[in-house]
Amino acid sequence: MELSAEHVTVGQIVNAHGVNGQLRVRVTSDVADRFQLNGIVYINGASFTITASRNFRGDQILLAFKEINDRDEARRFVGKLLTVPVESAPVLPEGEWFHFQLLGLQVIADDGEELGEITEILETGSNDVYVVSQGKSQILIPALKSVINEVRLDEGVMLVSLPNGLR
Repeated sequence: MELSAEHVTVGQIVNAHGVNGQLRVRVTSDVADRFQLNGIVYINGASFTITASRNFRGDQILLAFKEINDRDEARRFVGKLLTVPVESAPVLPEGEWFHFQLLGLQVIADDGEELGEITEILETGSNDVYVVSQGKSQILIPALKSVINEVRLDEGVMLVSLPNGLR
């Protein structure tokens, strides 16, 4: 999920937790130390300093912030996105991309057909699946080396070879 050209979403606040202003957050970042002590995240463009972080369950963690001190204050943030500057994303190996980099790319088949835009990425466990939308039609494209020929982020394009029966 992308918030803007300058920030990328790393989590979403699910609920307030306890009486001291902790927040339960669904994590959308794969960066291991993203929510470390004294780390900075942004909510609605304002910066917040992490004072405590612990795993909760599944893809959720509990976070405490210097700027949020009670449950009522914490409740105001439920549903909000946690973001970080895009520059804080680590450098990935060649041939790997963050989801926020792929969302919005135009997808073109090797025969030149414009298939649409990547509007969503489904995490299936074995490989991601790109939801490519054009008007009211959608096509699901598996994120496999045999299917994805080239990603040109600077041009906003992904070139693919569709397996038989996928259209």
